[in-house]
Amino acid sequence: MNFALVPVKALAFGKSRLSACLTPEARHAVSRAMLTDVLTSALHAATVDRVVVVSSDASLLLLARELGAFTVDEEYPRGLNGAVTVGTDFCLQHGATAVLVLLADLPLVTAEDIDLLFHSVNQSEHVVLVPCKEGDGTNAFLRVPPLVIPSRFGGPSLEGHQRVAQRIGIPCQVVEASRIAFDVDSVDDLKWLATHATVTRTSQVLRELGVLSGMELKT
Repeated sequence: MNFALVPVKALAFGKSRLSACLTPEARHAVSRAMLTDVLTSALHAATVDRVVVVSSDASLLLLARELGAFTVDEEYPRGLNGAVTVGTDFCLQHGATAVLVLLADLPLVTAEDIDLLFHSVNQSEHVVLVPCKEGDGTNAFLRVPPLVIPSRFGGPSLEGHQRVAQRIGIPCQVVEASRIAFDVDSVDDLKWLATHATVTRTSQVLRELGVLSGMELKT
């Protein structure tokens, strides 16, 4: 069974770099919108059997359940690798044979992008990685089987994941996927998204917040 696992920070700790142009309430709205976009695409992917969200934020877990995802309460912030470990254990307990970790700030990802990653797997042991737009981080991390290598998110994680796979002798493929590569981590990312209207919940929220019209949001 193919699982998509989406770890997401609690709203109180997420997207602090956007504080230069967004109020806390606006940041929370954007974070919820991006999670909605990621989950909507994962839930519509033909290759995905179940979608799981792991977070310590009760409101985000409620949102995920309302959208149709399974949820795991990590109880307290464990960091990205800790959340992935907790979420992967849940997936394994529910029959997962492959787990795709998708970050929660990828508003442009589509169901077709996710299907492409699962279709890339052609061996019983395989790792597929999608780099971030800067090229050094990992925005999507597919493992078959789910514990074939440990997660190494943080810093230049793309190289970290590749190095671990090479050391263990596991085939590792890097897939360039521009929509998955686009994560929202900075004000410049937000400005780019605000000026390139897309059919996403995130774009809708940015319009509602006035970002597209250049409205000053922080007071």
